[in-house]
Amino acid sequence: MFSQRAMRAGLGTLALAISSFAQTAAPSVSILLPERTRLLEGQLIDIVLEVRNAASVSNLSVMAGGIDITSKFGAPVQTGLDCDASTDWVLRADLQSFDTPGDVKLDVSLSAGGSALRASRNILVREFKISAGRQRNVILFIGDAMGTTYRDAARLVSKAIVDDKGNSTFREGFFDDLTDMDKMPISGLVMTYGTDSIVPDSANTGTAWATGNKSFLNAVNTFTDGTDCRWRFNGLANAANLGAITDNPRVENLWQYLKRRYNYRAGIVSTASVTDATPAVEGAYVGYRQARLEIARQFLENPMLKGKPAFDVILGGGLDPFTAEGRTDKRNLVAEFQALGYTYVTTAAGLRNVSSGQPLLGLFRGSPTKAPASDGIRTSGDPNMEVAYDKLGLQRPASEPAPNFQGYTDQPMLELMTAKALETLSASSFFYPTPFILMVEAASIDKQSHPNQAAGTIWDAIEMDKSVAVARKWAAKRSSRDTLIVVSADHDQSMHIIGVSNIPDLEYFDRNKSENVAYKTSAGNQSFTVYGDSYSNARAGLPFINNSTGASNNTGTAGMPGSFAPTNSATDPASSTYSTYFGNPAYKLDPQTGYPVNSGAGIRRITVGFRTGDHTGSSVPVTAEGPGAYLFTGYMDQTDLFFKMAAAISNDTSAGDKFVEEVLMSPSNPKTIGK
Repeated sequence: MFSQRAMRAGLGTLALAISSFAQTAAPSVSILLPERTRLLEGQLIDIVLEVRNAASVSNLSVMAGGIDITSKFGAPVQTGLDCDASTDWVLRADLQSFDTPGDVKLDVSLSAGGSALRASRNILVREFKISAGRQRNVILFIGDAMGTTYRDAARLVSKAIVDDKGNSTFREGFFDDLTDMDKMPISGLVMTYGTDSIVPDSANTGTAWATGNKSFLNAVNTFTDGTDCRWRFNGLANAANLGAITDNPRVENLWQYLKRRYNYRAGIVSTASVTDATPAVEGAYVGYRQARLEIARQFLENPMLKGKPAFDVILGGGLDPFTAEGRTDKRNLVAEFQALGYTYVTTAAGLRNVSSGQPLLGLFRGSPTKAPASDGIRTSGDPNMEVAYDKLGLQRPASEPAPNFQGYTDQPMLELMTAKALETLSASSFFYPTPFILMVEAASIDKQSHPNQAAGTIWDAIEMDKSVAVARKWAAKRSSRDTLIVVSADHDQSMHIIGVSNIPDLEYFDRNKSENVAYKTSAGNQSFTVYGDSYSNARAGLPFINNSTGASNNTGTAGMPGSFAPTNSATDPASSTYSTYFGNPAYKLDPQTGYPVNSGAGIRRITVGFRTGDHTGSSVPVTAEGPGAYLFTGYMDQTDLFFKMAAAISNDTSAGDKFVEEVLMSPSNPKTIGK
């Protein structure tokens, strides 16, 4: 056995060896671009070189497709990379672009401490030009976490409606009417993998469709670099390391690209805080999605637009980082937007009364007390808007918390925000229309799915569909048929539809009756509180045992723990309190809101189950309608959405559009019932 003295000596020798290795490792140079970098012609990108283990850097030469771009680079800056003791350098050529379509080979050569180093990277540049007579709008809908199950659940709840006479719009497995997302003529599936994880987040998935390039978890339109070690995975993402969070190589998104080069109007609508990841990728460039104060500033002073605002319309939650109280720099960004001519609204009533074509800023949810967070890069509170279920005033199931509006009681529905965004962005200017690109997000499909709150997530998916309906009707009225509508998701979550339930309201809403389920394992003790609504929502961790699992490791009574005894009927299985396979859902419609209600006599709810409280790596659906919609068929990567939207804008899509209209939608071909 080693003595402590010998062990300390050995560790000291090891540390000296590591330090010596760090100083004597061979110099190297790397180009901070993904292996499969794809750009549109003229799309801006930072070209960053990192040189490691070099006492000095000289004799730089950078060729791009045979053209010398060395002069675009600044002088080498000594920078600590990888958080070690080596001497490293960074060379930058910010906001560069390539104007010739095709394969561009980037060749780098330099001298590093006497060593000759080389590196190369191939970049595919795609042609993009908009002809004067073909100006098209793009509306991208993102249901955050809206995988196939979430769309199915929205359909089953909103389209299985029973009237007062007992007639149902869902009979024998067919719907009388489908969702507007279902009715779009083109569909496909989207792979959502990131550069460093098969299960992505909303930032790197958004980067994919917004820029056409993949990135790492939590990145907003940036690539990884050697200073990420200062703040990533170590709990030090704070103001002291903001420089390392904002120095990642950037790539321009489609919103700024179209605005900068073709005078497009641009907008974002979200039920989240507008500085959250999905809306952020349309207007900001940071290595870490939680740098909310910087994201808000870039909305006002965008780096791709020479300090001008990123958007003409911003609607959503998250007031705090736009206020002087919430910011470390004490800037009042709301007032600065207003000084630039933006109309500012804070309520649904105010939004309804907006009638001008001026730029529009609507922030409908904030914290009662606004203040910077202790990390100095965000606010202590940055609330999302209330979910559709709560805005409608529906009673929450027993296991889901009651809402707390904190005084923000007049928040608009997503369909109203969508309508006003379209009205503002399409307003005529100097007697001719200006094209626009708009992203609309239903954010709490994801945010309610994390805590496995089924009612919250399903009604948000329905709210999403009603917003799609607004856009489809708006686009159909335009004689020029000039608007592409794309509906997709950033990633999936784990909800599955596992049956239907006859839980009585008395049990479904009873918060005073519960049962605790406890586990003792070698990993530690775990517990779970079960309420009467568990038969309609089997959360992750709940030991649901199905009759089909007899050959698995599950044992015991089939069913699930509950706070009341289930009822069963051998002669009429559909009348059982809980039944996996038998019976159909049955909801009632509120004629005033147009949404289904979740309580009352005759309600038969769908039953869902969650496997986790987090994202999954499953592919997500995409549906499309309008010019170029046919491009979105088949299986595709998420980065393809960017290039397909661009192609629909710039290419002549008339042949494909005619095929969709005259062949795919021909009455002579089969038509899905309900479409």
